[in-house]
Amino acid sequence: MKSTKEALLISGLIITVIFLTSSCGSNSENQNSDSSLEDVDVISIAEITPSKLSDVVDDIGYTALKYHPEHRAYRIDKVLIEDGLIYIFDYYSGRSLSVYDLKGNFQFAITKPGQGPDQYLEVQDFLIDKSNIEVLDARGRLIIYNENGIFERSEKLPFVAQAFSKVEGNYLFQTGKIPNELGENGKSCEVVQYNLETKKADCQLEIHNGKNPHSFKERNILKNIGGITYYSTYFNDTIYRKQGDKFTPRFIMNFSSNALPDDTFDPKKSNRDLIGTPNDNKDKAYHTPNLQGNTDLLLTEFRNNGIYRLIYDTKNELKTVLKTTSENNVDGGLPLYWSHTVSNRDIIMIIDSDYALERASKLKEEKSQFNEKEQAFLDFASSLSIEAPLVMIAYHLK
Repeated sequence: MKSTKEALLISGLIITVIFLTSSCGSNSENQNSDSSLEDVDVISIAEITPSKLSDVVDDIGYTALKYHPEHRAYRIDKVLIEDGLIYIFDYYSGRSLSVYDLKGNFQFAITKPGQGPDQYLEVQDFLIDKSNIEVLDARGRLIIYNENGIFERSEKLPFVAQAFSKVEGNYLFQTGKIPNELGENGKSCEVVQYNLETKKADCQLEIHNGKNPHSFKERNILKNIGGITYYSTYFNDTIYRKQGDKFTPRFIMNFSSNALPDDTFDPKKSNRDLIGTPNDNKDKAYHTPNLQGNTDLLLTEFRNNGIYRLIYDTKNELKTVLKTTSENNVDGGLPLYWSHTVSNRDIIMIIDSDYALERASKLKEEKSQFNEKEQAFLDFASSLSIEAPLVMIAYHLK
């Protein structure tokens, strides 16, 4: 089990991009529709000096998620916190959703991999709506469970989708850039609005670069954040927001001269050439969205010879960049490897409890005297049951 866990952690940190889903750099302008310059916030990444964790975070809280035999989620693909419950979905390893309360008490699990009417073959995305749990299956189906994880019904979609969200009773689906005729005059649509009752589909954003040679799964690319629906894809420097019946640019990440070469996204290039370009240009920067946030915060990620997290405090207009492997100089604990979700001003990371125990052991080897926050971390680790599968860590922003 330990080797599997280590492999999962390493695989989450290694830069292995094996697909192409959209354009970047100047090509993002091709998708600009009617957005005025006043509406677009250009974020100059090169002008932001990466910060230390202690420059951004002033406190870290820990919660052990208690052992239960029905828990099977170890690789964390998506986390939602809704109405006092933590929903943790492992799409591929455990193929299971585990639900906990905020104190770490196990509530229930959905473990339904398979091909039956109440089962999911391969999970693409999930959301919580009015306490119902809605799962997007790779077969182009929605599978809906009630607030206790009991199957209610499934709905067949007229298209295959990779991600989804829900706005005022209508669904928004990202088609994964699979060719379709959902756009105007039969053009392919990248984001489509769909009503389950009327079966009406309206294209919100057409595909301008349809290359998607692999089925690598993006995470948190279509999200409702602070009452606004945002959308972005790998390699596209633009983050769109939904306005009326379309998506228009809201933020553009400017990597200036450090962006990928201009010819990276030449439509004449073969898929084989496209796949290798990022690995051949590891010193170059490009957007790899992981959209999180709330009314006052927006988070996303980018690659630049490592994985970096952009934290944009929209209320105070403060932009911060953190490398995901930056040393935890707040309490000596784990770096902020992943941002799985945001709760108020806490960035939430869910991680295997073994890593918290290992880090505590190393901290005690590194020094013999500890400050108050370091001691609090060590006290938590010493009280951690070896049976606890996961730890929820809350990094509180200043």
